[in-house]
Amino acid sequence: MKSSTLFASLSVAVLGMGSAQAATITFTIQNKITTSSIINTFTNTCTTIIPSLGTVAANSTSVSHQLDCGTSTAVAFRYASGTKTCTFNLSSIYTPPDPFLGTPASWTPNGTATSNGSTFATCKATLTGLGSSGNYTWALSMQ
Repeated sequence: MKSSTLFASLSVAVLGMGSAQAATITFTIQNKITTSSIINTFTNTCTTIIPSLGTVAANSTSVSHQLDCGTSTAVAFRYASGTKTCTFNLSSIYTPPDPFLGTPASWTPNGTATSNGSTFATCKATLTGLGSSGNYTWALSMQ
């Protein structure tokens, strides 16, 4: 009897946790190269990026882009100008609450920017906004 009461209590606790909210990642790409545009050469994402990635003119910033894949949102893409290339990786991962340990649900943002062309580029991914439910805003740049 005690074990079925414990099981019933845990089942209600687990069911009562609710589902995770979606995690929207918003980002802009700043081209700090003053002499040429940068172009998107590769994209790997969990869903469509809205609006789609395009060319960013010299010394300017792209429009704001968004994507949302629910509890595990991730995107990787490259921008290039001549022999300079930057690879950007952004993600937002959901960790559900643990009723046994009493830990709340949480979201973890991750962002990297790596130079991988034959000429070194300065690539940056800066977290600029922490929203609720895994919503994060990033400012990306290439120089």
